[in-house]
Amino acid sequence: MLGAIRVLIAEDSKIISGMLNNILANHYRINVVSLVNNGIDAYKSIISIKPDFVITEIDLPLMGGIELLKLLKKENIQVNILVMTSLTKNKDLSSRALELGALDIIYKPRNVSADFLKENVLNKIIEISKNNRVNSLEFVPEANIDYNFNLLNNSSNKKKVIDESEKTEIDKFDDNVRIIPFNQKQVAAAITKVLKFKFNTPKLVAIGISTGGPRALRIMLPSIPADFPLPILISQHIPKDFSSSLISSLQDICSIKIKEASLDEELMPSVVYISPGDKNMGIYMDSAGRLKIKFYPDTEKKFIYTPCVDYLFNTIDDVLTDKAIAIVMTGMGNDGTEGMIKLHNHNNLTIAQDRASSTVYGMPRSVIENKAVHLVLSLYDIAEFLIQYMRLKIR
Repeated sequence: MLGAIRVLIAEDSKIISGMLNNILANHYRINVVSLVNNGIDAYKSIISIKPDFVITEIDLPLMGGIELLKLLKKENIQVNILVMTSLTKNKDLSSRALELGALDIIYKPRNVSADFLKENVLNKIIEISKNNRVNSLEFVPEANIDYNFNLLNNSSNKKKVIDESEKTEIDKFDDNVRIIPFNQKQVAAAITKVLKFKFNTPKLVAIGISTGGPRALRIMLPSIPADFPLPILISQHIPKDFSSSLISSLQDICSIKIKEASLDEELMPSVVYISPGDKNMGIYMDSAGRLKIKFYPDTEKKFIYTPCVDYLFNTIDDVLTDKAIAIVMTGMGNDGTEGMIKLHNHNNLTIAQDRASSTVYGMPRSVIENKAVHLVLSLYDIAEFLIQYMRLKIR
């Protein structure tokens, strides 16, 4: 986004609204264009002012955040929306907000501080704005990959809108989620290049993801078939009380089984394991050679992020050495970079989500800049790449 980032704040708490206004308005790139305290005024202001971002509380008077999102979706009004909600309630409403197109959910602690708002609102707005994107479930990104160490062919370095001849249609699972067609030419080129590396047949797929993750998973996971031959482990930065709600909302639209990971649980093919929000998930191999789930001891506070992507990747590197696929997707910061470097150096297939399809490009950018990836893929191509690649590896 060029120039000032125009932000509308919809918050019925005068204290939080004032704090947000002070923090955002004092940033040189942000212009707070409206402060409202109810959903009806929020809707009217969005129509008349056309902000770049809306920061809204989920529990607004007159018209709640969910009703606001429904109305915007119905009228095809595209705006970046960050939804704020309490950690102690509204779990199902949070999932519903993501279904309706919210970019991310900001989970407020009991006592909201200025530092919390800077980290979770201001920084997210700045990072998301770097991608110069408009939030919409109908958004189809352009291929715009300009890293000389990615495996796609040279034509991928040119901006190119996917045309009808390159699309493969996929049925949508419900009215709230549209499965975006993948780009078969990009997937085929990626497969061709990756096969030249002669990677060992993987035993699992591991995914690290943060800001924008729930939305990205809602786009990617429905395309994974119920009989996908590997376990998929996901470390998603999310508060502990919301992982079960995320899993439930994903299972509603996916054919593959999705569950919360449990201690000492054996990894099975055709299952997606999502780390509990308050645990750092890793793996180990028991005496019978079975891969199982473990959690880093709660008493040892070692990691900045929980769930921690680096911990997951590091344990996979320790146990499997060169028999995994690791993917870093949308998110702020650099969690996953340390572990991805190790996995890449030990000849595991490593993939990063591309900039165009990321809500926040921080985590993918970090692994790419550290030359820890073999492949850069659009969000809309990752699932199909995994399907086609595994067909070739196990035939």
